[in-house]
Amino acid sequence: MQTARRYSVWLVYLTAMIVFLTIIAHSQTNVTVNGPEPLPASESMSITSKVQEVNLSLVVTDKKGRFVPNLTANDITIQDNATAPDKITYFNQFTDLPLRIALVIDGSDSVYFAFNDEKRAALNFLKHVTRSSSDLALIIGFNQETLIAQTATGDTQLLAHAVKELRPGGQTAVYDAVNVAIEQLNQMKETGPSRHVIILFTDGEDNASHIDLRNAVTLAQQNETMVYVLNLGYPSQEAQNSMKELADSTGGQFHYVREVSSIDSAFSKLVKDLRSQYAIGYKPANTVSDGSFHRITVSAPNKLRLRYRRGYFAR
Repeated sequence: MQTARRYSVWLVYLTAMIVFLTIIAHSQTNVTVNGPEPLPASESMSITSKVQEVNLSLVVTDKKGRFVPNLTANDITIQDNATAPDKITYFNQFTDLPLRIALVIDGSDSVYFAFNDEKRAALNFLKHVTRSSSDLALIIGFNQETLIAQTATGDTQLLAHAVKELRPGGQTAVYDAVNVAIEQLNQMKETGPSRHVIILFTDGEDNASHIDLRNAVTLAQQNETMVYVLNLGYPSQEAQNSMKELADSTGGQFHYVREVSSIDSAFSKLVKDLRSQYAIGYKPANTVSDGSFHRITVSAPNKLRLRYRRGYFAR
């Protein structure tokens, strides 16, 4: 009898607890927090912040292709979507910023004749240009697939070994390799300003990529990566135009190298270009981080020739 009574009391207690907890849970789902009402989902997605600063690398040459030193911020005019920036935040002459370099080497059948010369030029670059104290480089080889032969390092011996181990053969996926190079450059940890550069050895005859030229250009612009192209062999006019567009749109440089004996000459110009640039920062006027593309135009007096990336995506 007592056992039955205890059971009844326990059952009543348990039922009361369940009812109490249900009430508490229900009240919590309807709590109103004091403060401004949340925006509807469609409006929340449109919230943007102002773009704080745009960084720009600028190469200035005269009509004979000679680099022009000693310009000041007052010598150039910048337009961001046809609007002058609020202010120039910095202007450094011939800046010696650390380089973050992806050497991207085409090993497909179409450049088989130049493959060893590609590797030799890459080895010379690593030996004479990269500074182990401040620069980082990585090695990518590609045909229809992309191989990360050596991840980012300042150890030139590791980099040189990776270049020597590359082997030729296969189809050509240029734009896929550029995409992988950009991803790898973005994974490098930075402690200060640096310059992201892709040096691309290829004939540009893409026949296996999953993305196209437009995608590759957009990715490079979004990630502030300059692409330098050594266009090898006897590519079609379409391939030359595509590689030139890739270089010009990102502020890099295009070199058409018909004879392998000319690779060293083209490479020396590329190296000089990398170490002879102005670094500019500016604060755009009323620009928000909405993902839209902003076209940049820069002008200077005396018919000087300027090279820089054509724009950026506000983010």
